[in-house]
Amino acid sequence: MALLRWQLEELQATTPSRLGRMGLRPGKRAPLFKLPSVVGPEADLADYAGRKVLLVFVQTGCGPCGAVVPDLNHLHREGEYQVVVVNNSDRDKARKWVEETNAEFTVLVQEKHAVSKRYEVLATPFGFVIDEKGVIQSKGIMNSKEQIGFVLKGRGRGAKADHDEPETDEAAVTESNGSVSHSQAKEVQHV
Repeated sequence: MALLRWQLEELQATTPSRLGRMGLRPGKRAPLFKLPSVVGPEADLADYAGRKVLLVFVQTGCGPCGAVVPDLNHLHREGEYQVVVVNNSDRDKARKWVEETNAEFTVLVQEKHAVSKRYEVLATPFGFVIDEKGVIQSKGIMNSKEQIGFVLKGRGRGAKADHDEPETDEAAVTESNGSVSHSQAKEVQHV
């Protein structure tokens, strides 16, 4: 029953279903980015290559975003996942959020949803599990410890993809008439 409630809550947060609201699908390569850290130097998603990452999007002033921090701290301490949080705020407000919530994990700062848009998600807190190869394994709203567990176990919509996206810059796309066209997909590595 809890899983159904979570799925309904996720639908409500991402509806109307438009590009930019439901998150990149599992099986897709996680877009790389480089952002300033609340404390310390810039951090690059590529720095976490070879490790499992729980990437969480939050926003200063979001109650559920602060409420899940103790659970994220616990995951961070366990070490199975590298917890990386992207806060949509300016650096001073994000620093204050870190202090108020006692966040122990890496918190990066984005402005104007720059990275959120690339991950096609605006709801917060929203998380992605990224595997050691940089491929998204699952995603979902993370308003509670239970919901974090659903995301970690891959129970979200579209989880358990059959295959990885091509690693090349060209992706073949089958058109409705059966022909194949090619489009260039360039990845911006610095936001």
